[in-house]
Amino acid sequence: MNNRKLRQLFASARRETAPAPPEDFAADVLRAIHREPPAAAPETISVFDQLNLWFPRLALAASAVIVLCVAADYGLTAVGMPSLSDGVSQLSSQWLLTPTGL
Repeated sequence: MNNRKLRQLFASARRETAPAPPEDFAADVLRAIHREPPAAAPETISVFDQLNLWFPRLALAASAVIVLCVAADYGLTAVGMPSLSDGVSQLSSQWLLTPTGL
């Protein structure tokens, strides 16, 4: 189709009046919505599917725990407590790697 015919077609479509919806259109829509069965979840969910659903929450919780531990380590070091690496070295020298430790 060329441009003249397209313009003519659109101009004639603009002059036409829009069709009116039926009187009970809203009620028909509501009946159609109520008729549809609810979307059911899959019957069997594997462990991997469940982990896939939980992963964003688990990742956020793990990140929060890591941030809290690092903040606690810096805060306790600033207060005067030994840092995490100092505490581990003290523990290993006092108990874990002594001849009578294990």
